[in-house]
Amino acid sequence: VSGGSNATPTMDSDMPAEERTKQILREQYGLKTLEEQETDRKKREAMKEARKKQEEWKKQLEAENFDIMQAIPAPLLIAIDRFLKAGVTLSTVTFVAAGVAITAEAYAAATNNPLPEDIDNFIVNVVEPNFTPGLLVLLGFSVSLGVFAAAQLGSAGSQYSEDN
Repeated sequence: VSGGSNATPTMDSDMPAEERTKQILREQYGLKTLEEQETDRKKREAMKEARKKQEEWKKQLEAENFDIMQAIPAPLLIAIDRFLKAGVTLSTVTFVAAGVAITAEAYAAATNNPLPEDIDNFIVNVVEPNFTPGLLVLLGFSVSLGVFAAAQLGSAGSQYSEDN
């Protein structure tokens, strides 16, 4: 027999005859079940689609009209947008609340009307040291959202044009 493997399959003697036959055909001759063949066919089709999309993107890059927003799937764009908006909202609320807490602590210290010790310790030991990093987080989310929105508005899909 030509084209087959010369390796002798190792068999489990307790295996049913049908399973041994399948193992021999698979190991010696590379034969696959219908399900395996179908899986391989689907993988080849997916690879072909991916290559086709990649070639299309390469052509767009070479023509200098590549739009990253068209390359990213819509659900992912929506998720990124929601994440950035939630981050800006949460960091803004947290930053304002921290500012109010620091102001209340400063007012209490200035008027000799002390806050309860556990609240004062929390503000002094937790809120105040994290106030500036909180501002940097807010700034990071804000800038990221602005860059993301600018990229969306600059994409070809958002440009208005009248066709004659």
